[in-house]
Amino acid sequence: MASIGLIALAFGATNAHADLRSDVARCAAIVDGAARLACFDTLAGGVEAPQSAARDAAIAALSREFRFDRGLMTGPLSFRVAVSGNLVLSRETAAAREVEDVVRRIARTIDGSNDWRVAVTVHGGKAKLSRGHPYTGEELLAQARAGMASTGLAETRYTVTRGADAEPVLWDDGRVRSANEHIEIEIEGFGNGLTR
Repeated sequence: MASIGLIALAFGATNAHADLRSDVARCAAIVDGAARLACFDTLAGGVEAPQSAARDAAIAALSREFRFDRGLMTGPLSFRVAVSGNLVLSRETAAAREVEDVVRRIARTIDGSNDWRVAVTVHGGKAKLSRGHPYTGEELLAQARAGMASTGLAETRYTVTRGADAEPVLWDDGRVRSANEHIEIEIEGFGNGLTR
């Protein structure tokens, strides 16, 4: 009986249907277990539809917003920001500005929904170069945190973690072409289970 109360509370918290509480009460009143479960399954399908629609709308809006940014979107809700520590004049702030810019554009594009969050993972350069100075994972971690703090998103709506160092991009002869340091930005949520 406690699980029915929790289900009722979860359904009652949404604003998708004004009479959802009465529907939950109707399902809870069904004596036959199989019929009661079928009733709750039907209600759950009705609650998932708006969440899925919000996710689909966000994917479409983001595809339009970032359509000219070649290589930035790596999936419907995933981004990969290529950064280089060789930017001598703005090395201390370049990656932070990139993260801030991408996340602000995301937030502006899917404005009106707070049912999402951002997971940022940084990958410093693993390779040692004969010239240049790639970002380390720690440098990127600090810059990604600074960039996210500047976006205005609440701290509960994002995570910034350090991933494995990036494998270098090589020329055909095996020489290192790029240290490949980069930042991954993943949008999570829209009612589909926040994992972080």
